[in-house]
This record gives sequence, structure tokens and C-alpha cells, in this order.
Amino acid sequence: MPSLLAITIQSALLKAVANITAQIINQRNLAVAVPIDWNRVVEFAVFGVISAPLISFWQQFLEETFPTQLSAEPSSQKTGTARLKWTNIILKLTLDQTIGLFVTNAAFIVCTSATRLQSGQLILREVDARIWSIVKAGWKIWPAMALVNFIWVPWKWRVVVNSIVGFGWNIVLSLLSTR
Repeated sequence: MPSLLAITIQSALLKAVANITAQIINQRNLAVAVPIDWNRVVEFAVFGVISAPLISFWQQFLEETFPTQLSAEPSSQKTGTARLKWTNIILKLTLDQTIGLFVTNAAFIVCTSATRLQSGQLILREVDARIWSIVKAGWKIWPAMALVNFIWVPWKWRVVVNSIVGFGWNIVLSLLSTR
């Protein structure tokens, strides 16, 4: 299983590269070449450093509180199959796609606007103005991804899987955040 440090470094690098990719995509739409905004790249990397441990602890909490599988039964040990506890999967999915998505995306907005706004009150206004549109956009991909994660991916690997899928999502976030 990957260490929290490895997950955090991977998350920061993937988010930074996703932002660079989004900036390159944006440049293709402009008539004049614009240099890479390295401050934005750093903001995304900082978000990666903050979000990886946050998501890791969240996934651990969800799995420990609402285990995906029923405790091992003698018959399942013989066949190597485990029975899923669907009530817990639905509970985890609901919590993850409400509280989890809200907290993670609020952290994203704070990380990508704090240096520009430099005031707690302005940052809170920014979160209030943008959070629901980002959460709604997230609902187009993350519920399916979370369901796959909860059913087939051990919780210690979920952040890695989220980071890889999140590469594309972070390009979208980057494009949305520059509007």
C-alpha cells in the first residue's frame, strides 16, 4: 500500500500537471501566446498537498464506519468471495458525494483563490459563489467513480485511483476556475 507521503506527492504532481495542461488548452483558444501562470500551477499543487491527506483520512473513516463487506463468514472464506453490504455502500456514497465533495471542493476554491483575495471574508464569498456549480459538475462523474472505488478498490488505494481519474477532473476544474 502506498504511504501517505507518496500519495500526497503524486496528488500534487498530478494536479500541477493538470493545471499546466488546462493552461495549454486555454492558450490554443487565444490569438496571442500567454506564458504559463506558475502561480496557478503552485495553487493546484498546494491543493494536491492538502487534499490527498484529507481524502485519505475521509476514505479511512468511511470504510471503518461503514465497511463495504460483511464480516468474513465461513462459507465466503472457502470460496474466496465476500458479500457486499449494500446499505453501507449507499451510505458511503451519499456521504462522500455530499459532505466529502463539498469539503474537498471548498478546499479547492480556498487553495486557488487565497493568494489573489487575501481576505478570509472574500475567500468565503468566493466559496459561496462557486461551490454549488463545482459540486453539481462533480456529480456528473464522481458518483460512478466513488461506487467503483467503494465496491472494488481497497480504501488505502482509493486516493491513488481518485488522483488518476482526478487528473481529467482537475483539467476541468482549472478551466472552470479561469472563467
